[in-house]
Amino acid sequence: MKAETGQQLEQKKGKRIPFKENLFVEQSEPEGKPRMLAAHCQKCGKHAFPFREICIFCHSRDVQKTYLSPKGKLHTFTICRVPVPYTTPPYAMGYIDLPEGLMIFSQLTNWAEEELKIGMEMELVVEKLKTDKDGNEVYSYKFCPVEAGQSQK
Repeated sequence: MKAETGQQLEQKKGKRIPFKENLFVEQSEPEGKPRMLAAHCQKCGKHAFPFREICIFCHSRDVQKTYLSPKGKLHTFTICRVPVPYTTPPYAMGYIDLPEGLMIFSQLTNWAEEELKIGMEMELVVEKLKTDKDGNEVYSYKFCPVEAGQSQK
């Protein structure tokens, strides 16, 4: 049996990776907070998430990658009580209205059922989703009530 080198063992420890590339950054400038990445069309002025090389509204290729606002309002939500992979019931899913005119579907975190209210202010956070078969910690974006997001700092 062949012994593994320190470098091979280090590689096995895994790393922190997003569940999908180009959806979010964990630290943006100047705030150092997570931000979602979107396309901003220079022709029609609309935003699209996730980022695409072509505008989904007017089909222009004149799009720029931009950060979306890290805060929005809870449009609607549901409390799920049936387990699915990588979640423990109960968990909440919701739509978040962002100032850019987008509605983002997201898992909600750091919530209390009696405190979730339509229209409440929500904030983007990045949290661990799972550990993959290679030992990598896979992270995803989620939204939480603003007060909960501020207490995580």
